[in-house]
Amino acid sequence: MSTEADIRKELTLYGKKIVQKGVVVATGGNISARKGNIVYLSPGGFTLDEIAEGQWVKVELKTGKIIKPILKPTCEINMHLICYRTREDIGAVVHTHPPYVTGVVSAGVKIKPMFPDYVAYLGEEVPLLQYITPAGNELAKAIGKIIGKYNAISLKNHGALTVGSNLKEAFHRSMILEEAAKILFISKIMGTPGIFSPSEVKKIKNLVAEVHRQKLPEEPGLPQNFKGDAQRER
Repeated sequence: MSTEADIRKELTLYGKKIVQKGVVVATGGNISARKGNIVYLSPGGFTLDEIAEGQWVKVELKTGKIIKPILKPTCEINMHLICYRTREDIGAVVHTHPPYVTGVVSAGVKIKPMFPDYVAYLGEEVPLLQYITPAGNELAKAIGKIIGKYNAISLKNHGALTVGSNLKEAFHRSMILEEAAKILFISKIMGTPGIFSPSEVKKIKNLVAEVHRQKLPEEPGLPQNFKGDAQRER
């Protein structure tokens, strides 16, 4: 079982990864992880790659109360908390401003499944939430209404939000969503995007489930519901 020190270390690691991948700039984006009734959030006013392990803000999930306040949490705190309150299986939330996702969905285009990794990581679809002013209760409530059924949400004129059982899973989902937006963008330039049909999505889901069941015990270290590379075994 992860300790508080483990969670802080992992948050620091993935904060750096997110900046390195170019899906946030300056102080944009925010991430969090949960352990029981405690949520650890990125502090406001920091770039994600400069947050030290001791600077992640500790908050009570049920009340939103900051424990031993030294720094203020991200202004998107309510968006994070509502995800955890909605689904007990969520252990981490990643909110980024990926350029391809933001550009594509801000043009009113929904990012649909075009390659197997999309289905394996994100599911059948990623909903597009129309623009709502960031950092407020209105955005948090809108996310709370749909996060129960999805692992990723694209935010028009804003960015993306992904969740996972842990930071690794939430991070990979964020990366796959940005990859999907790139592929969609390129395919629209070259011609007509080839979107998977419902039957094709179903076949991939069945394949992923079977390979995941067979291979997971051989791959220690992966989260129990991590399905990311399973379809590559086909």
